[in-house]
Amino acid sequence: MSAPRVPLATLLRRGHWRVAMVAVLLVGLMSSVGSLLVLRTEVERSLELVARAAAYSTEAAVVFRDSEAAEDLLTAIAQEERLASIEIVLPNGERLASVQRARSAGLMGVGDRLATSLFGLRVGQPMRKDGKALAELVVRGDGDAQARVLGWYLLAALGAMVATALVVVVFSRRMETEISDELDSLARLTRSIRDNRAFYRRAPPARVAEIDALGEDFNALLADVQTHEAELLARQARLRSDNASLWQRAAHDPLTGLPNRGHFRDRLQQAVQRAAEMGRQLGVMFVDVDRFKQVNDEFGHDVGDRLLIEIARRMGTALREADFVGRLGGDEFAVLLDPLSHAEDASVVARKIEQAVSAPLVVDGRRSILPRISLGLSLYPEAGTTADELLRSADQAMYAVKRARQGADPG
Repeated sequence: MSAPRVPLATLLRRGHWRVAMVAVLLVGLMSSVGSLLVLRTEVERSLELVARAAAYSTEAAVVFRDSEAAEDLLTAIAQEERLASIEIVLPNGERLASVQRARSAGLMGVGDRLATSLFGLRVGQPMRKDGKALAELVVRGDGDAQARVLGWYLLAALGAMVATALVVVVFSRRMETEISDELDSLARLTRSIRDNRAFYRRAPPARVAEIDALGEDFNALLADVQTHEAELLARQARLRSDNASLWQRAAHDPLTGLPNRGHFRDRLQQAVQRAAEMGRQLGVMFVDVDRFKQVNDEFGHDVGDRLLIEIARRMGTALREADFVGRLGGDEFAVLLDPLSHAEDASVVARKIEQAVSAPLVVDGRRSILPRISLGLSLYPEAGTTADELLRSADQAMYAVKRARQGADPG
């Protein structure tokens, strides 16, 4: 089972989110650790300065063991420096003076303990006089204040991380849009070219180098396809032309351009089948040019050919639009009368043909030929029910007319 297809924009978005989250978390973690170390150092230095100043201020009280004066000084220092506790411990372990603020309860108490564990917040400052140890001043910083500072810092760091993530999202979305738009444009172009076979179209330049290179390769492929298609179309056109020429030569008489015997017979056979299915009548005329051999002998074969061409043209002008004429060979022609409502209609067409053909044909500017034809008619289904039977019956009728005419006028 194949894996589900995922849009490129979704893959890019997932990748950007993962990279952005990892980068933001790493930067946030590293900056937090570094900032905590710096903050711890600064807190320790600040407490050391406070302890040093407090030791200097209470030195006289320690020398004279004046615990009341020492405690007053420590109280003032603790309030001013916001200390959690400050005390003076003598070398024997006795406390000379001690000031301690009450610890916070609840959430702030947790913050105080957390800040104490992170920053220590306890500094001891030895007090000496002439190289002799007088006491040790111990200072403990305010954990609640440091916890608040730490909380604000964490909020600022979180805000910076969120802002960074938003910036990454905005820029990644813009990059996704640029890439996906160009790919979508190329995809729409390929679909349009495929559906419309518009191989002349080309992909426009793209801003992304890889997509632009893909478009250039696609354009080169289109150029090859266009060239091959043009060659195929030209070859098909030549084949159609050759087939049409072959069909013309195979189905038509080269002299008159009329359908030849085979073509005429196929057309007649189709007409017979339709007439049989529809129960209608049709007619076949067999036409023979009288004294054609005499024309060839007297005027030459070129004039005989001209006579056949002219008779074919004149017969075409005398026929109805649906009728069909062909040359069977030599001086013989055939006409298909389809449809034929009445037998009398065939006689009307025959008279028109005879009239059209009988006009004089001038052959050399001085002499002319009076063409004459003999025409025989057969009707479907009376004279036959097949193409061959109808042609044979029409041929016999034509020869009967020719013999009768020759008997009446031997010349």
